[in-house]
Amino acid sequence: MNPALVAIAAVTIGGAVLAVSARDVRSATFGLLVVLLGVPLIADPWPAPLAILVRVAAALLATRFLLIALRGDLTSGGTRIGWASEALIGAAAAIVGVGSHGLGAPGLGPAAAQGAGCALAALAIAPLITGRDVFRIGIGTLLLLVAASLIRAGLEAPPSDAEQLIGAMLTIGLGGAIAVITVAARSAGGLTSFDPESMGRAGRPPDAHRPPETHQGSDAERLASQRPIDAQREPGPGRTTRRP
Repeated sequence: MNPALVAIAAVTIGGAVLAVSARDVRSATFGLLVVLLGVPLIADPWPAPLAILVRVAAALLATRFLLIALRGDLTSGGTRIGWASEALIGAAAAIVGVGSHGLGAPGLGPAAAQGAGCALAALAIAPLITGRDVFRIGIGTLLLLVAASLIRAGLEAPPSDAEQLIGAMLTIGLGGAIAVITVAARSAGGLTSFDPESMGRAGRPPDAHRPPETHQGSDAERLASQRPIDAQREPGPGRTTRRP
């Protein structure tokens, strides 16, 4: 196994762990950038220099879209199990991917690519299932797409220049789509405006057809306060007291 590919795969997995665990959106975006930059380099042989430049430009443009959409929002919902647990999950999945290289058939690509792909797929599960904002769900979607391309690189021959161009276009398109959805969510009330838990905790607005009720006592008390009490009045001159 090529040590350089192993090192690049380890850095890529570390970037994925940072992307899914960091609460700061800039740190999460930086981790996603590390993933997108390391993916085309986990190949044997490496792509042509022009293909690498195209993938680098696509990664920078996709993350730039995300930063533009998230301008003003500094924090987001990170992982609930901590970065150490996410790192262990990624390492375990990478070991499984390397051990099952080829999936029963001779693998034509490097085992490090399949290991990194399995690790990224495992790390994408938590944002996709438990993510409470569109940014986290978008990170999980992008990681799942990158994981599929890495597993393909480990099973088949190295991607051609045309496949690298398609991968770059998908990266830009998905980054732009996540940015558009994020802007729409922010205009609707925030990144977590659709969260069922936060919506359930919010109080129900008053009925539009009637004003909110105030405490006025029972009906008998209201009638007693409006009706004069004859027993407290003294009979004046020329006035007789009526007995039942």
